[in-house]
Amino acid sequence: MKIIYLHHSGFIVELERMTLIFDAITNIPPHFLRKGRKNYFFVTHSHQDHFSQKILSYGSDYDTTYIFSDDIPEKGGRNIHYMAPYQKMSFPGIEIETFGSTDLGVSFFVQAEGKNIFHSGDLNWWDWDTESHPNINPEVEERDFKAVIQKIEAQTGNHKMDVAFVPVDSRLGGSACRAAEYFIDKLHPKVLIPMHFWEDFSVIRTLANRETGSGTEIPLFDDRNVVIGNY
Repeated sequence: MKIIYLHHSGFIVELERMTLIFDAITNIPPHFLRKGRKNYFFVTHSHQDHFSQKILSYGSDYDTTYIFSDDIPEKGGRNIHYMAPYQKMSFPGIEIETFGSTDLGVSFFVQAEGKNIFHSGDLNWWDWDTESHPNINPEVEERDFKAVIQKIEAQTGNHKMDVAFVPVDSRLGGSACRAAEYFIDKLHPKVLIPMHFWEDFSVIRTLANRETGSGTEIPLFDDRNVVIGNY
């Protein structure tokens, strides 16, 4: 399983027989997509930092299937499928389950070729500074995040995650890593890959240093369109 970082919350997961693409908003270098195999595009929600119309253009050259959160306006086309939170969908060789978010849309749990993959979308512990975000209730944000994690733990407990993509958003200041730390503590993924940090790659090392000895690998990377690792 090869993991490629695109940008922000965008990743490619290349398996032996299929490729999974999550929340791609930038042009995908041609050598990262392969013809003659199935390519599944996942979009967690409609915010412009997670969804771009340009991903629909890949359908003309590649065998593509699109799995969209149901908050995205319907585009039509038999290869586009919509999912609300807490639904299941399957295709040959792949099982997809959605969970909730603490913003718009869904998070995805995908089982394919013996691998268990989770993409959080905007499922995050949004612990904003109340001075800059006076309408935010920190207690509600904490409660909502932990409630979704509890549901994920209950549903996926027998399927340890091989890789999880989780927000580590430096705009949250000292709370940037809080969601990822809680995620590791409760769900123990083999590999956790930070996302949603725009160009502030420093938060990756911050999280890695904090989670030394946790049993979860946190790979370091510092550029777009790079192979993070093979798992």
